[in-house]
Amino acid sequence: MSGGRRTVVMSPQTRLARSRPTPGRRWRKPPLEVHELERAGRLYRAQRRHAVGTVGLLVVLVFGLPPLLGLFAAAGQLRLFGVPFSWVALVLVPFPGMVLLAWCQSRRAESLERRR
Repeated sequence: MSGGRRTVVMSPQTRLARSRPTPGRRWRKPPLEVHELERAGRLYRAQRRHAVGTVGLLVVLVFGLPPLLGLFAAAGQLRLFGVPFSWVALVLVPFPGMVLLAWCQSRRAESLERRR
């Protein structure tokens, strides 16, 4: 080894990535004017109100389906392709329901942004 000075060699992409802010640094909100700040606050509250309803429906869907199937004893005896119907319902109902809830929530949030 020679006693020369070390040289760091890196690609331009690495240099660019290192120059960006790191996750540990505090992020600051961009300055908004008063009317923009009020609009953003109203929009945030409206979207949060709709999101609470969506989360409530999700809880009812996920945690309400097993007791509902438990109320119907006939669902335990009914079989689809050799698998109990209640098992099939627990797999096939919640996931499309979650996709539908997410799609509806996204549409409502976008419509609120367009209106306000």
